[in-house]
Amino acid sequence: MNSIKIPSLGECEALLLEHNVPENVLAHSEAVRKVADFLARHMKGNGVNVDLDLVDAAARVHDLMKIECLGQDHMHGIEAKRVLAEKGYPEFGEILKQHGLDEVLKFGKGTPFEAKILWYADKRVNHDKIVSLNERFAYLKERYGSKSEAKLKEILSTEKPAFALEKELLKMAKVNEDLKGL
Repeated sequence: MNSIKIPSLGECEALLLEHNVPENVLAHSEAVRKVADFLARHMKGNGVNVDLDLVDAAARVHDLMKIECLGQDHMHGIEAKRVLAEKGYPEFGEILKQHGLDEVLKFGKGTPFEAKILWYADKRVNHDKIVSLNERFAYLKERYGSKSEAKLKEILSTEKPAFALEKELLKMAKVNEDLKGL
């Protein structure tokens, strides 16, 4: 990815504070950040061109607008992009916008590794616990799939591509799904 303007850790913290992001979302984001940074470092160490600072900052603020957009599905990524563009970080905001599987898959091979890493790390964290992708999908089916047949169908339709993306990322990072060393 081309060099883009990335907010500093202090700027990320200020954004989170400004938007009153609750402790549980902060704890989730820290766990996502741990997984994302681990994968990004391993990928970089294996010659993959990945921006470690971009991954770290994006993981930190990926759910910046989550609470403000409750009930609007993936709108929180779009809103985060808008907020970051207003703060002078439009390209950085694009990574946050892309942290839904539909967005990651829609862009295909043109999707930055950073967006793929962020999406995958987010799916490996349930609340603030690192879990397997199988566990995460079981939770999604139980929690959201029971709301409607359409929601269950949506979850099931993303399962196969999610595991394909996991395989791709873990291969590039040369790590197993257990993320030993994390």
